[in-house]
Amino acid sequence: MLVDETGTVTGFVDVENMIAADPMVDLAKTLQYDLDRSPVKRAGLLEGYGSLPADGPARIALYRLYHAIELWDWFASIGNSGPLPSIAEDMRALLTS
Repeated sequence: MLVDETGTVTGFVDVENMIAADPMVDLAKTLQYDLDRSPVKRAGLLEGYGSLPADGPARIALYRLYHAIELWDWFASIGNSGPLPSIAEDMRALLTS
């Protein structure tokens, strides 16, 4: 749930398997699984999320890599190799950014 500084609900984010952990984990998962990668949608999500801690971007980058590895492993474990090359490319991009 996204809430502004006055307590007004401004939006909802529904990502499966969200966990009670570092808030950057769920934000990273939302960004990693955003298939259309729309800059406008991402800007809106980050604006609605509010200011990040100073190390937030670094934590998000690390968690995005984790989620990419997790997704690659899941597809490989069920024998669906179709998405693996694009996920591997995502992992390469995350490691070099």
